[in-house]
Amino acid sequence: MQHVTAVVVTYNRIDLLKECLQALREQKVDRDTQLDIFLVDNASTDGTKEWIDGMVSAGDAEDRRIYATHLAENTGGAGGFYTGMKWAYEHGADAIWIMDDDTIPQADALQKLLDGMMCAGNEVAPQDEIGFVSSTVLWTDGSPCQMNRQHYVGQEVTVSGKGAEESALTLQAVDSATFVSLLFTRVAVENKGLPVKEYFIWGDDKEYTLRISETYPCYHVKESVAIHKMKTNAGSNIVIDDIERVPRYFYAFRNDLCTAKRHGTKEVCIYFAAFFLNMLRILFKSRDGKKMRIATMWKGMTAGMRFAPEIGGWKQ
Repeated sequence: MQHVTAVVVTYNRIDLLKECLQALREQKVDRDTQLDIFLVDNASTDGTKEWIDGMVSAGDAEDRRIYATHLAENTGGAGGFYTGMKWAYEHGADAIWIMDDDTIPQADALQKLLDGMMCAGNEVAPQDEIGFVSSTVLWTDGSPCQMNRQHYVGQEVTVSGKGAEESALTLQAVDSATFVSLLFTRVAVENKGLPVKEYFIWGDDKEYTLRISETYPCYHVKESVAIHKMKTNAGSNIVIDDIERVPRYFYAFRNDLCTAKRHGTKEVCIYFAAFFLNMLRILFKSRDGKKMRIATMWKGMTAGMRFAPEIGGWKQ
């Protein structure tokens, strides 16, 4: 029996959480796969705690065991995934499938990831353990989700599926992806540690997937599909984003510099080139809040010069 734990991090989005959980309960997987669900409530105040507690006590008709933890404070996506993945590892998961509460995986999304992981291990990289496999992420209208594109480092490879449907799968090597329907192997988590919880939000997925892919081959399984129910289909862009969201970019500029420092001088130079290009774009293209946008960038960058949280093992 293969044990998979799905980790969902949620914060004050009870309606989306209900939809996400229903999609997880409806996953069609082989009989030798046990799917458990672990919900990480980041101190929600909208009734999420009470609803989750009801779900946990009621159990699941499909034998999907549901577990949960309620954090005392909002630790952001980074803290939530740290907590959830640590719990899954400590409770014996063979693979850990992670997503936010606004992620709606199609019914065969997990099985396609499992098939892709097995095919990669057997055919594409037979001498290597696999780090992670990721799904295709679409927006609500079926178009590619701009915020959730993988970074490719290899050509597409077509393999024959070995799972329930035995259909062809398209795999493409990646070195980074976002935390929207990623399936990690136990060995990768054990040997490369957990996400950096101090990142809070933004950039934690890039840092962690780059860390995994430094050692293990990782792939995008294109036939595995999840819908990301974001309000708009737009990537992160401090130049044009709504003014009320601008303070959040502090974490992006702080965390990205921290990650760049870990990867050497070239990445730091790329960071600063992009930094000053964004400043120019704000000056010439932003419709409002130019001073606030630049101040946020500067605050994040200067904090990033000192920011160096420790990366330890899974017991950190």
